[in-house]
Amino acid sequence: MGFAQTVPGPVAFLASALFLAVLGTSADAGGWETIHRYVRKTGHCGGVREVLASYYATGRRTASGERFNPHGLTAASHDYALGAIISIKNPLTGRVCAIRINDRGPHGVALRMGARIDFALGAARCLGMRASQYVCAP
Repeated sequence: MGFAQTVPGPVAFLASALFLAVLGTSADAGGWETIHRYVRKTGHCGGVREVLASYYATGRRTASGERFNPHGLTAASHDYALGAIISIKNPLTGRVCAIRINDRGPHGVALRMGARIDFALGAARCLGMRASQYVCAP
């Protein structure tokens, strides 16, 4: 039996709204247009460049010709050669993952707002990302 089932309706609603307010950030609510107001460089990359990263979970074919796998350790980027394997570090969690570039991106508003790499959902999970953020990339 969950929390919402054990407390009266209005209390459960307020508790769930508070829970979402704590977990969600204003950047999530504002989308890409507000990303630089809430997401900042950490300065913890030790001489390696810090780039804005996003992630995606849908697609068909990648620029390399393979079928898109949302759970793969892959990414889309215009900055790296297709097939390159790069070591990415999440400065907020300390996690490091080897990610293979198999697509070109980001595109649209993400690119205009400064995103340099777009991870498949599996790569974002490996890094411990919850939203768009800066990562350490060679």
